[in-house]
Amino acid sequence: MLIRPRTEADVVACVALMRRTHEADGYPRYWRDDPAAFLRGAAEEAAWVAEDDDGTVLGHVGLHAAAGDPTLPAARRATGLPPDRLAVVARLLVSPGARRRGVGRALLARVTAQAHADGRRPALVVLPEDAGPVGLYEAAGWRRLEPLTLAVEGHPDLHLQVYLGPPPA
Repeated sequence: MLIRPRTEADVVACVALMRRTHEADGYPRYWRDDPAAFLRGAAEEAAWVAEDDDGTVLGHVGLHAAAGDPTLPAARRATGLPPDRLAVVARLLVSPGARRRGVGRALLARVTAQAHADGRRPALVVLPEDAGPVGLYEAAGWRRLEPLTLAVEGHPDLHLQVYLGPPPA
């Protein structure tokens, strides 16, 4: 497995991957009219894919600016850091057929390492009932902070849990 920067040529495969995770796990919870725009996100600064030996995209993760993100208040309360010293891990997707192969762990390690290299502490949100992702984050040393309710236009509110990544080693 290779972790590499996502290219524009990967977006179609990443949207198809996101569709599979949506159908299998309900993530993302609500399917958007423009899934490629959702995948990228307006605050995206970098993104990576996990690729199998044959070139198949197995996973995706993005690193987003924290300014304006709903995780920011909780992360600031927990760390005292300003927005430019925080980052948000977003759109962590692993193909249902590639689970339990270390794909999610490798993507999470890559995005966390980049946040640390940039002098930032990462945070993220997760649906608290999603045992697989919650277990991954906690096993990787992420700390549960506080609940967050997020309004999504045209849909029921999302009840999420904010997590803070480990500090740089």
